[in-house]
Amino acid sequence: MKIFNIMIDYCTLIIMMFLGFISRFMNVKSRGKFGQIIGRILMISKRRKKITYDNIKAAFPEFTENRIQEVIIGSYHNLGITMVELLAFPHLRIDGFKKYLKYENEGLFQEIHSRGNGMILLSGHYGNWEMLACTAGAYSGIPITIIVKPQRNKYIDAHLNEYRTMYGNSVVPMSKAAKSMIKAIKNNEAVALLVDQSADASKDIFIDFLGRKAVTYEAPAALALRFNVPIIMGFAVRNPDFTYNVELLELKHDDLSNDSKGIAELTKRHVAILENMIRKYPHLWAWQHNRWKHKVPNSGNE
Repeated sequence: MKIFNIMIDYCTLIIMMFLGFISRFMNVKSRGKFGQIIGRILMISKRRKKITYDNIKAAFPEFTENRIQEVIIGSYHNLGITMVELLAFPHLRIDGFKKYLKYENEGLFQEIHSRGNGMILLSGHYGNWEMLACTAGAYSGIPITIIVKPQRNKYIDAHLNEYRTMYGNSVVPMSKAAKSMIKAIKNNEAVALLVDQSADASKDIFIDFLGRKAVTYEAPAALALRFNVPIIMGFAVRNPDFTYNVELLELKHDDLSNDSKGIAELTKRHVAILENMIRKYPHLWAWQHNRWKHKVPNSGNE
């Protein structure tokens, strides 16, 4: 069985590399259309599609069945587009990225970097989050440590990390992130995290998110308050022509104390910003993740 699984994982990598080979010859619009096709293929998993449906239904009880289906299709399109664009990273170069993605206030990176306290960059699985992280480092010239959850397929994980790091960023698995994050901050560098991943129910906190409690990582808020680190939030919003616009937002927290209450409040603030973006463009978020799989313990931890 182990050998069979290795063969499946390796074959999956070959397929992904083939998709990347095709993607490299496409322009922005053609690559987007190709990604939509890949997204439709991803819908083959009935289990994942049911999770997607249930998540949207719970978050938007007012949606009609037709509207739910629109968001489902749009969300899968987003996954497919993100995938084929990521696989084209080695061939885009910086000039290629600048045809794709524009920061409305790119100077905020340098302004905050000049303060000398490092920075924390927060986003979610929204729009093309991979291009967002890559261009943040490439455009600003500031070293970024990206905290990731490793893929189950180790071949694909290694392959994707090569793409993520080719323009100066570094990648650290979440299980080993603590020391790396502190080191980056002390070196006046940046740490980037996606705040919509399911956290550890035994040690992290439950926050209201799209109408339900979701266990959420404390680390970004705890790090920001402990070391007085500025937080920037940004989301790559896809336009109809498959380009992206990003408006950066500094999340203020100078009114909060470095304690459990302050950490909880700051976590609520960044989750609320993500939720507002999802409600604005629900098709750009990855609803396929079982974000609410953990239940609030009886202890009343919120």
